[in-house]
Amino acid sequence: MKTDSNPLLLYIHIPKTGGTSFTQAIMEHCPNTVYYFQVAAKPDLLLQTLNQADAICGHLPFGLHRSVARPCQYVTMLRDPVDQIASFFYFKYKNPRYLISYNPNLTFEDFINNPNFESEYVNLQTRFLTGQLFDTAPDLSLAKRNLEQHVSFVGITELYAESQFLFMKAMGWEPKVYSKLNVNKNRPPKTAMTSDIIHKIQRKNASDMELYSFARQLLLKKIHALSPDSQKELRLYKRNCC
Repeated sequence: MKTDSNPLLLYIHIPKTGGTSFTQAIMEHCPNTVYYFQVAAKPDLLLQTLNQADAICGHLPFGLHRSVARPCQYVTMLRDPVDQIASFFYFKYKNPRYLISYNPNLTFEDFINNPNFESEYVNLQTRFLTGQLFDTAPDLSLAKRNLEQHVSFVGITELYAESQFLFMKAMGWEPKVYSKLNVNKNRPPKTAMTSDIIHKIQRKNASDMELYSFARQLLLKKIHALSPDSQKELRLYKRNCC
């Protein structure tokens, strides 16, 4: 069993933020990594996992640290809400391999305009960072506080290479290039969206838009604070990554 000196790494993998790729580094360095979906519905197994695992990765909400006495550290990734929502839609509803929800007749515009779908995507990133998964109007100030006070590292999907590099540096791991996985190849580019749809997504996801901007600034500050040697190392890492 892990002792109090072994922090439990909790990776809040918000859907379609590049988390499948980000998880590779965690699994390589944390041999006893557990996926949240394997234990979430079994309270006894979840508690045992919280006490014994090196890391838990998956679509877990903020708040699990309250269920365990050992120290915990959260990490997560955020993504531009417009891109995150579009990626989610095309993965869930336009992916023939995901038969449980595949719907060839549902358009992205219908998805955004139909209130019945709002619980799936409205302010989802803020909801994960507050633990208020079922509230489409979550507490934005709480999400920001959690990022500052409880999340040891937050990456940005649009700054993928920088995020991977800084995350591994923060964990004391040798930076290694990991390929992006689970990328939606059938998703049209953002430029194919109408301005009306983009503005509607942004209005409905005002909290996520602000949280994303806040987290991006936190990451950019870390990048700018790197020493000259680390800046050089990052540039080399980005060349190898891209």
